[in-house]
Amino acid sequence: MQAANSRRRYGRPVGAAAVVVLLAALGTGPAHANPTTAKPADVYVALGDSYAAGTGGSSPAPGSSPGCHQSLDSYAALLGGLNLGCFGATSLAVKASLENLSPADPVAIALGSATEVSVTVGGNDVGTGAVAVACTSADALACASAVQGVANALPALPGNIVAMVQSIRQKAPHADIVLTGYPRLFTVGPKMPPAQKQLATTLNGMADQLNATIAGAASAAGVGYVSVTERFTGHGIGSNNPWIHYTQLSPLDPPQLALENFHPNDAGYSQGYRTAVNSALKK
Repeated sequence: MQAANSRRRYGRPVGAAAVVVLLAALGTGPAHANPTTAKPADVYVALGDSYAAGTGGSSPAPGSSPGCHQSLDSYAALLGGLNLGCFGATSLAVKASLENLSPADPVAIALGSATEVSVTVGGNDVGTGAVAVACTSADALACASAVQGVANALPALPGNIVAMVQSIRQKAPHADIVLTGYPRLFTVGPKMPPAQKQLATTLNGMADQLNATIAGAASAAGVGYVSVTERFTGHGIGSNNPWIHYTQLSPLDPPQLALENFHPNDAGYSQGYRTAVNSALKK
């Protein structure tokens, strides 16, 4: 696999407005190219939740859909792809959004030309965000309830992901599809207080269970799976060089901090997700 900057991809289109840019690129090429022998350029589209959108990146994407919190630091943008990720998306939401596309919709046209599609989804399906919030508060009962909620929701996830992949195949019939996992949020160190160590271990274990479920669903659907666990090792919350945002919030903090919490920072997207996804995508 070649390095990211040598891949044949288009610019850095991000958000719905950039679909027009992508479509324009699809209609251009050298005048001397032979259409019967020239290799088509890769067309890469990223779907999914806030981790796909690049929430937590330092450069908000201009013109992105309100509420999706896309950034120019998303792994899709760094790989020159079309970023269709959106904060809060679930596998069911991705499936519904695809099924609601008309054939003339620019997004449907872009997907129809896609050669590569990645999806980061599943965390919102099972409520991992609620766990992160509840378990970093002082309410032990709320934390335990949220963790149990994830365990209760996991069995339904594989079927939902398989159904989502079927919808993606219908809209992107020529694309190789790759599902991604999520990082462990914490780096557990010897200096971590026992109570925090227990909590971090619990939440990291929850991430492992979620990733195993997504990987199993990818296998059942006949698509690829790429882990980011190893790349984030040593860079969780509590490490000397964290790639995950975490700020203990006060009522005076801006709302953006709450959105960034428990999401990758620029290094996490660039050195964690970008490299992992790039290694999984095919030329």
